[in-house]
Amino acid sequence: MKVYAKVTVAGRSKYTEVDVVNKKNPEWNATLCFIVPEEYIVRGEIPAYIELFCRRSLSYDKYIGELNLTLSPYYKGECTLLVRRNDDSNRNKSFGSLKFSYELGDKVLVVVSNPSSSSMNYTRIINLLKIGVGVASLMVTTLSS
Repeated sequence: MKVYAKVTVAGRSKYTEVDVVNKKNPEWNATLCFIVPEEYIVRGEIPAYIELFCRRSLSYDKYIGELNLTLSPYYKGECTLLVRRNDDSNRNKSFGSLKFSYELGDKVLVVVSNPSSSSMNYTRIINLLKIGVGVASLMVTTLSS
């Protein structure tokens, strides 16, 4: 099996790479970054959904299972939860577990100069922030050496 995960947090989705090595026990050492609106953080509940799929070359990818959860912005660490199928023959039957970790990063203020433009390039903003953090880390390392 060539398994990948579709991870949706606060309505935005990202995908892991396909694991072609571990067959039925896939592993991903991937970091997926999401911008979470402050309303979810204030409410204390961040909606998240993880779907697992098997990549197929000759037809549509095969749905394997899902994990529907609510993340707490105050938790930092690792979780292991049961994955359930969502088909009529095995509804709500667990067939494996998924281990993942998450943590909430620093608060970032995003200013949109043209509110009518919905095609804001968030990737560019995130990359600029990562560069800034990298430079700051390099400066701290250099100063402390």
